[in-house]
Amino acid sequence: MAELTDLEGLAPPEHLFTWVDVEEHLALLAAEDRWPRWLRAADGWWDGLELVVDSGTDTEEVKQWLDEAFGAGSAEWRDGTLVLGLDDPREAEFVGLPVMLSPEPENAIQPRRVPLLREKHITPQLAHPLERPATESFADDVQLVAFHSFKGGVGRTVHAVATADAVARRGGSVLLIDADLEAPGITWMHRAQGGQLDFCYEDLLALLQGGEDGSWSTAVDIAAAYLPNQQVGRYTSGGRVTVVPASRRPLLGPPRIDPADLLTPGRSPYFLTEALAALAARVGADTVVVDLRAGATELSAPVLLDPRVQRVFVTTLSHQSLAGTERLLRQLGHRAPTVQGVDPASSVIITQYRQDVHEDQVERARNELGSALLASLRRPADESDADAHDTGEVDTDLLSQPLLSPFREELLALPSSWDAVMRVLESCKVAEVLEPIMPTLTSPAAPGAKELLDAVDLTTLRSRLAETARRYIYAEREGMSSASGFLVTDPLRRLLGDHRTEPPLALVVGAKGAGKTFMYAKACAAQSWDKFAEQSGIDDVQLGVPIVPVLESDNLEYDDLTTQDLRDAFVARHSVGSGQVATSQEIKDRLKRGLTTLDTQDELQWRHLWLECLAIAAGVRPSDSSGAEAALTELGKRARAVFVIDGLEDLLQSLDNESKRTALRVLLIDVLAWLRSLRGRPLGLVVFVRQDLVTRAVRQNSGQLLARYDPYALRWDKEEALRLALWVTAHADALPTPVAESQITELTYDELVDTLIPVWGWKMGTEKSKEARSHLWVPAALGDFNDQVQARDVVVFLSEAAQLSISQVTWEDRVLVPGAMRKALLACSTNKIDSIQQENQEVGELLSRLQQVRQPVTVPFELEEVGISVQDADFLVDSGVFARGNDGRYWVAEIYRHGLGYGSERRAKVLWRR
Repeated sequence: MAELTDLEGLAPPEHLFTWVDVEEHLALLAAEDRWPRWLRAADGWWDGLELVVDSGTDTEEVKQWLDEAFGAGSAEWRDGTLVLGLDDPREAEFVGLPVMLSPEPENAIQPRRVPLLREKHITPQLAHPLERPATESFADDVQLVAFHSFKGGVGRTVHAVATADAVARRGGSVLLIDADLEAPGITWMHRAQGGQLDFCYEDLLALLQGGEDGSWSTAVDIAAAYLPNQQVGRYTSGGRVTVVPASRRPLLGPPRIDPADLLTPGRSPYFLTEALAALAARVGADTVVVDLRAGATELSAPVLLDPRVQRVFVTTLSHQSLAGTERLLRQLGHRAPTVQGVDPASSVIITQYRQDVHEDQVERARNELGSALLASLRRPADESDADAHDTGEVDTDLLSQPLLSPFREELLALPSSWDAVMRVLESCKVAEVLEPIMPTLTSPAAPGAKELLDAVDLTTLRSRLAETARRYIYAEREGMSSASGFLVTDPLRRLLGDHRTEPPLALVVGAKGAGKTFMYAKACAAQSWDKFAEQSGIDDVQLGVPIVPVLESDNLEYDDLTTQDLRDAFVARHSVGSGQVATSQEIKDRLKRGLTTLDTQDELQWRHLWLECLAIAAGVRPSDSSGAEAALTELGKRARAVFVIDGLEDLLQSLDNESKRTALRVLLIDVLAWLRSLRGRPLGLVVFVRQDLVTRAVRQNSGQLLARYDPYALRWDKEEALRLALWVTAHADALPTPVAESQITELTYDELVDTLIPVWGWKMGTEKSKEARSHLWVPAALGDFNDQVQARDVVVFLSEAAQLSISQVTWEDRVLVPGAMRKALLACSTNKIDSIQQENQEVGELLSRLQQVRQPVTVPFELEEVGISVQDADFLVDSGVFARGNDGRYWVAEIYRHGLGYGSERRAKVLWRR
């Protein structure tokens, strides 16, 4: 029960007129950590107040706390209902808001918090800072500097423009954004200069809001096409300033899209700032200077509440401006504090002061604002209390001292155009004032197919394709063979191309059967990163470092080379003294012991264990005193390596307990982060992992994690499925007209379709038939309802269809005949379900239940017919197995329906829409 002293220092509100006042006071109490333990959330409405409480909370206890929080006599019982009183001088009787108590559900998930001044959900979480961004800096080390002021007319825009100009004069490239959407200043300067207004901040916001898959890539690409036309000034240093005006609209008015509209579920809470950084990187800018809207407004909050942004507050000595700036500083310091040595420190500029008149006022203002700046600083989490007063290279006094920008009459009435303003700023030497906070600059079937087939032996081609594809069904059994070859996909090309000179630190995510283990095996077979790139046809990869396997799939089979050979070779070349090489079994045993002995929440110990596994795979045995971190740090000083990990599903299976989830989460996030922190990044790590394991291990922000490594994700859409089919056929030497394997990756979609005509014809029948086109039918039949095709399914299909085609003599215009292709789908479906039942426990168990339904099932069906719940059905919908029709009945993807033995009301229309 909350005691009265819990609320000392927080006086009850003087008036309560509406639910708005009630919510405001409850939010204030939550932010000050003054809620009782039993109160979990509060939500006000015009006609009531809902309090979410612990189950079993006594209503009298709630009433007593409301009296303490809102003033004695604030809560009363009326007709059995608890009511919180409101002020209404018209009424003599007690009137107010009914208070509804709702028990907190079990395993309730905390609502998502976003960087806004007014949070949507009032919970005890308001007492804590917002979750920090996933990365400590923006992509490509882009720096964001945001200028804000509590009041307008204080010189904010002047100092923002002066900063941009100063950076450009030093050779930097600046993206100057007028984000004052209600009273733009930079926009007017740019327009008066005669500058182009092709693309504006409002355009960017609108494109970001509608970005496909929640991404900023489309918006960035479109903006980058126009922004080169909006450069201003001439800089002999090679620097440049590119202006992003606020709006192109001829009429004044509020913006159609607010920055807050971008903070939708599934996106990073810091989506806007990260998008601005991505845009800057795209146009070659190293610095973004943002001129924000004045006041405590949500138009500015998403930028101000990102601690990676260098926040500069501008104020005059007027009381309103000073008081508002101090309060805002303290509020932001609570919500998004600056971590010393990690985040750029916030700053304050005091403008329009006269030294001969305002000396005393300036001193008081500097003390008050300096105290607020100091309060916004936090020590790093790993800094011990003993080091509380040791700031290292960071001088706390310097960080918390406001800057003074003296009064200049010329600045009170600026000219209209950009060039004229620049001349005034230069004469007033505004840039000199900004020197202490200036951003530091950081150091591009073809026609005639039948005639061709007449000259070849189709039976031989079919036999070759059946045999080669059969070997590739479980590609991990071929991967370690240097002769097996492989198709270079876009994700692999990006992975290698993005790491030509620096070891990769990445996740390669894909569904089971997507080719993760095969890619892992081919990397191991190459033995070094540059050789892997050379075999993949990626030029200019200079990273000649060895591949060091840590874990591998239990299904991996070997030819002449084994993963142990690679570990032995690395140790022989780079060990100090007699390095003892760990075996795969030893590494797995250590991890299995960790799953049973380590605390389920001890992420630090799990990081130690994973790093220890990397170390012993490289022949380094950490001592008790130095630990794995020290051992790997020392290893990185004398050697470079790319560690690779696969087979996590063998070790962790279905992530059926918290220990396994913690183990995987730490590997995917913390271990990569630690390796990324090593100076010079000598050690790389590529983790091959199933996507469903990622989402289950990383329950919060898994979308953000997957998005980060999305370029390397293994997905097989319809075009890539066709490309794989052609590559397997070419590798089997089963094409009537040979095609070089290296050319296949360069074929356009239309060229791909034409080249496959001799393989399976133009249609799933004669050329004049009404059947589906073969290149549409195949991926549609093999794909799920998420429009994804698994590589293994393509290979099974080719093997089965080729085998069934061998005896066919009536079809002489293609390698694979339509009847054989249709029959092959049954084998593909059966194989897929069998594989999933062995490899994906959750989906596999549901598929087993669906197979065991005794009565005949016809698609579409009601859930009662198959005996599964709506929740299970939703899970299968998410997995691409089911699709729900408008009538509430469920459909099953063709690749699953056949193996389940389910019928269909009519011949399935398995046409892939192009």
